[in-house]
Amino acid sequence: MSMDVLNQQKIDELAAEIGLDNVPILLDIFLGEMDVYITNLSQYQGSEQLIYLKEISHALKSSAASFGADRLCDLAVAIDKKAKSGELVEGGGDITSMLDLLHITRDEYRLWTQ
Repeated sequence: MSMDVLNQQKIDELAAEIGLDNVPILLDIFLGEMDVYITNLSQYQGSEQLIYLKEISHALKSSAASFGADRLCDLAVAIDKKAKSGELVEGGGDITSMLDLLHITRDEYRLWTQ
């Protein structure tokens, strides 16, 4: 498992809090959300894409943190901060960065669960 993408300690803490049997269920939901984020972010264009990036970045701050997806959480926090300060612009590279990291994180989690 890639520790720069996934934080095993946080996953272990989550398992201790909610029970080991519940982790696969919630992880499946998290992976499903990432699939939806990837699909929608890839399909939207222009301002619609930017608005969606703001929405998912806000949502990912907590969900990525809960599942130990530290890099994804950090990126979501940074993008959310840019959005709140009006610094998020089309063509700024944030959409590509988010899409790339969503793919990497989703793939790492899928490998980890096999």
